[in-house]
Amino acid sequence: MFQRSRPHTFIGLLVLLSSACGGGDAPKATRQPTPLDLSTTGIITGVVRFAGAVPEQSIAQLSGWSECAGQHPEGNPKAGDVLINDGKLQNAMVHIKDGLGNRVFALPSTAAVLDQKGCIFIPRVLGMQTDQPLQMLNSDPLAHNVHGLPKNSASWNFSLGVKGMSRTTSIAKSETMIEVKCDVHPWMRTYVGVFDHPYFMLSGTDGVFALKDVPPGEYTVEAWHERFGVQTQKVILGTKETKTLEFIFKAGG
Repeated sequence: MFQRSRPHTFIGLLVLLSSACGGGDAPKATRQPTPLDLSTTGIITGVVRFAGAVPEQSIAQLSGWSECAGQHPEGNPKAGDVLINDGKLQNAMVHIKDGLGNRVFALPSTAAVLDQKGCIFIPRVLGMQTDQPLQMLNSDPLAHNVHGLPKNSASWNFSLGVKGMSRTTSIAKSETMIEVKCDVHPWMRTYVGVFDHPYFMLSGTDGVFALKDVPPGEYTVEAWHERFGVQTQKVILGTKETKTLEFIFKAGG
């Protein structure tokens, strides 16, 4: 752990790490999408539920970090890692894991955005496509960094030393999920899912998800949650068909 008594040394080291670990502006990727016949596509929809006693959320321990604690006068904030409403589980990443074959999909025209605000990553869980720009922001009046730890790609470590600073990168290989942290503040964590297609969605406050414009086929659909693990289901989607799935998580997997 770096000593908090030497912030300038730490920030300087982060700048060096940023240069050493790659980064800068995201390269402009191009791809030729596979034609998609929208007259045949369907929908995979459903709900993510939680069964049993609801575990407590993790609490961000800000003691000793006055620059962070001062932004939370109500006390240490909840991490947002367990969001359950009436048995419906929020922030489960639902995506097509297998079945799309060699299809190629268009690159999104907008960047995925990951902010640091109140010494918390926002959002807690983020989904994006391969080669899509990932813009990382610092909205706090203090230094942060963004340290990504993918298993399928090179890691990155960007210093965001002042408020309003941003860096943009991209990730070329799909992966579910990449842990991202701030080395300055050890409780700061987020998770980024990177997919080579657009068929992914976080379950909402009502637990609902909907993957639209899916071509007919046989698929494996996966639901991931940071506390409760991973579940998969098989589904066969016909022309213009809608299939409904239900994922039920519980504490301990």
